[in-house]
Amino acid sequence: MADFHPFSRREHLARTLLTSLWALIPVLTLGLGTLPLMIHATVRTKSRAQALATVPYGVAAALFVTCDPDVSATNEAVFGAAMFFNILVGTGHAFGIRSRVWKSPDADLMRPLQNRQRALLAAHRDERAARETARDITATDPRRALELRIGRVDLADRAFPDGGLVDVNNVPADVLARHLTLSDERAAEAVRMRPVVGGFESVDDLSVTMDLPPRHLDAVADRLVFLPPQEGTNPA
Repeated sequence: MADFHPFSRREHLARTLLTSLWALIPVLTLGLGTLPLMIHATVRTKSRAQALATVPYGVAAALFVTCDPDVSATNEAVFGAAMFFNILVGTGHAFGIRSRVWKSPDADLMRPLQNRQRALLAAHRDERAARETARDITATDPRRALELRIGRVDLADRAFPDGGLVDVNNVPADVLARHLTLSDERAAEAVRMRPVVGGFESVDDLSVTMDLPPRHLDAVADRLVFLPPQEGTNPA
């Protein structure tokens, strides 16, 4: 099953282009935009290390203002070094921190409905897998299944997850009525019949014995299990 992504391919390409242009500001402004860019990065990342790394660009920017290259060769050299630093070092620095500054928004915020869908689908897969595992136990080791209380949806203190199975031979009448879509009278009748027939053996056996309408149990058949009836679980 394909995963959901917070950005489409087109959105990803556009985002890459725009953040690359942001990182090229030192080049595009001949170093004059490096300090504002680094201040912006500090605000975005809230990083103390980034704040400290911004200081040299501030010094270089100050040298831009104070050193007139036309005055002397020394001023020209200092001005050139400051420009070189802000353009080349600043550009490399900007590309290095670009992903942290422009961190992708959380998928929960960008695609809340799709995120909920993914969570529900994952829960559905987990429930189905748990149901299959529990059903295998009921088929191969009924005694262990009874000890684990598989299918006993009427009990709140069960530790073993069974994916919502219903033990037809041991749950009370109100649970049968709710999960098998039976009237209270038919559910009570099924509970009375369980000890008489030694417990229902299958969906077909239950349908025939109780004279249920054809296909009545189709929607819940994969959730029904038929463990040996236990004493005290057959109240009328």
